[in-house]
Amino acid sequence: MPIKLTAADWRAIFPRAPQQVIDAFAVKQSALDKAGITATKTRLAYFLANIEHECGGFTIPNLTENINYTAARMAAVWPNRFKSAAAVQAKFGTSKGWQTKAFNDIYGGRMGNRPGTSDGSRYIGRGGPQWTGRDGYAALERITGLPAVMSPEIASRLDLQPEICAAFWQWKGLNRFADAGDFVGCVKAWNGGTNGMADRKAQMAGNDPIIKRLQVVSDQAAAIPDPKAAPVSKREALVGSAVGTTSAAVATGVQQGWGWEAWLVAALVLVAVAALSGAAWWWWRRRKAAATETLPAPSLAASQTVADAPAMDAPMPPAAKPRRKRRPAAAKTSAPKRKTSKRKAA
Repeated sequence: MPIKLTAADWRAIFPRAPQQVIDAFAVKQSALDKAGITATKTRLAYFLANIEHECGGFTIPNLTENINYTAARMAAVWPNRFKSAAAVQAKFGTSKGWQTKAFNDIYGGRMGNRPGTSDGSRYIGRGGPQWTGRDGYAALERITGLPAVMSPEIASRLDLQPEICAAFWQWKGLNRFADAGDFVGCVKAWNGGTNGMADRKAQMAGNDPIIKRLQVVSDQAAAIPDPKAAPVSKREALVGSAVGTTSAAVATGVQQGWGWEAWLVAALVLVAVAALSGAAWWWWRRRKAAATETLPAPSLAASQTVADAPAMDAPMPPAAKPRRKRRPAAAKTSAPKRKTSKRKAA
């Protein structure tokens, strides 16, 4: 049976997280239950420690990786690629947007990102687990049904973090490391190395008193949703896609310093996207209503005819034997008396 966490427990674990995230985990813990995260305290401890490290306990802005590196920072993060900040500047320059070019180059051809495209800067770290790479976003879409490939910004939605975090744990198959007590193996599977190991262990130690007092409850089994049911409704997916697209457009415009012409084009595109989303939602609701439409009720006369008809399986009563008609008795005729002559006495 799963371990039950209350809203107070989630707040103790993520003290600086937005309230929307706390509410989401308190209401939708079933997403974690389904992935097996709450089956043991070790699994839960490994999960929480890594989530806290990756997104700062849900405190990084927009739950999105900041790619606005300085040249010195980029050289420090990728020392095998760049010997110094000067080497970074020599390759990508210093003009506005050079970081986008750098990320497309560094991440291009890796993690499912297509070489020569903007995938490297498009599929950057997002959400609690920091989903990264086109392959990762495709896995998120496959597991949750969210349109993550088309709208990667949806991975940052606060109200969907339980599903998004649980999907990452499930995708990487991390239960096996927790069950074996292999925290280092779990971290390597999470991000490909042991980056931030000291902080991850510190986060786990800090959560240990909270996790120890949690109880396993048997009445949670009834709260686990049907695994065949879609974790995210079509309406949520459409809304999320629209919100993500709008956020991405605004962020890109601010970053690149668009003029009024570019803002006008972006606004027209967003209006068209909103109209298409609304039309798709209306069409889906209409199809759903048509599928559930019931047939008209039978008329009263037909009901009575069916009700009065004998059941097909019931034995038929034996046919009445026809009564033979009696013929009327013929009138008796008295035979004529024989005339006898009396002998005269001699």
